[in-house]
Amino acid sequence: MALRWWLGLNTAGGSCCPFCPDMVLDSLGHHAVSCRHGGFVVTRHNLLRDILAGFCHRAHLSVKIEVGYGLSLENINSRPADILVQSWDRGHPAAFDVTVTSPLTPAILNISSIYEGAAGRVAEARKHTTNDAKCQDLGWLCIPLAVETYGNWGKEAHEVFNRLASLLAFGQTSHKS
Repeated sequence: MALRWWLGLNTAGGSCCPFCPDMVLDSLGHHAVSCRHGGFVVTRHNLLRDILAGFCHRAHLSVKIEVGYGLSLENINSRPADILVQSWDRGHPAAFDVTVTSPLTPAILNISSIYEGAAGRVAEARKHTTNDAKCQDLGWLCIPLAVETYGNWGKEAHEVFNRLASLLAFGQTSHKS
């Protein structure tokens, strides 16, 4: 099924979503990769979070998963840090917030069809709007790690990946001496 979707082949055209009975699935499977009711979206998010936390750990960074302590009562269920890196930028902790977004969402379809990575930029901006104040209150940097359903990562994610790659490369060479 995943290969059919990736190749743009018919995945389930005309059938109904098993989780959204009123939703007729499109032949290219766009609804299937973004349906919030089947558990796939949460599973994919958590898998990405865990892989990224693993890279941080291998880069010798102290990380915590799904952190939101210290928030006010109205924000108690909010977790602005999927991954909290204790010392990311000059000793300041960073809250990495993983988000997966579809460029085919009706609200951003027009801009996504014109500009590559537009859905990722919109998702990053949305995460900043939601989490910047919370993170600032906790003394954290807010860094959204946005990825589009077709695999394009956002600008801030690329900056994090470049830094992690440098830390990992340095760690590989420093252990051999």
